[in-house]
Amino acid sequence: MTDKVFYVEGYNTPDPKVTEFIQKGYTVYNAPRPLYGHELWQGDFRHGVFYAAVAPDNLDEFNDAPTFHQRNQELDGYTCEIITKESVMAYGAKVAEEYNRTLADFDYEDIVRSFVGWLHRQ
Repeated sequence: MTDKVFYVEGYNTPDPKVTEFIQKGYTVYNAPRPLYGHELWQGDFRHGVFYAAVAPDNLDEFNDAPTFHQRNQELDGYTCEIITKESVMAYGAKVAEEYNRTLADFDYEDIVRSFVGWLHRQ
């Protein structure tokens, strides 16, 4: 399984290309070394400055995606995911309820950190 880089709406903003390619159905990788993909670029440091977008099957004309995914995992590429504010708040509400608290008892940043920590443990 590949580790992940999480971008959370209202907390940390992804490189515009990350958002663009994820919305198109691509898998986006980030790493400290150059990667393989249908689109390559350098951007803000998260796990590294190298990014690669691997096309979904329906856009992979030459069937390169399986090789790109394997190589990027071998190169310590983390997949990028965008988390919506709604997902963060739903998680926060669930946690608040478990502790007989309300969302107002927590800062958004604290909820984000807790949620991202939980996501990394999944």
